[in-house]
Amino acid sequence: MIYCLQRHCEHIYGVPCNTYGIFLTRFKDTKGIVRCFHIEKMRTTKLLSSISMIKDKNVEIKTLGTSGTMKALIRKHLGGDTLQDNKRKDI
Repeated sequence: MIYCLQRHCEHIYGVPCNTYGIFLTRFKDTKGIVRCFHIEKMRTTKLLSSISMIKDKNVEIKTLGTSGTMKALIRKHLGGDTLQDNKRKDI
């Protein structure tokens, strides 16, 4: 997933993900949390929806919700699941 984010960001926008503060902070099973600079929310959701294949498998990435804080995002959109099992580092 991290590689796909990096590759798509460079392909679509011509810059690395960290230019927009985009990084995968948590991922577990089929859900994840992607952070970005607040002014880059629309660009980030567009980037995520543009990913259609990961490791030769067709995928559809949907944004379940956005929030100003991790705490509110987890409470509102993930039903309290913190996705703590597989924390990811900054890409």
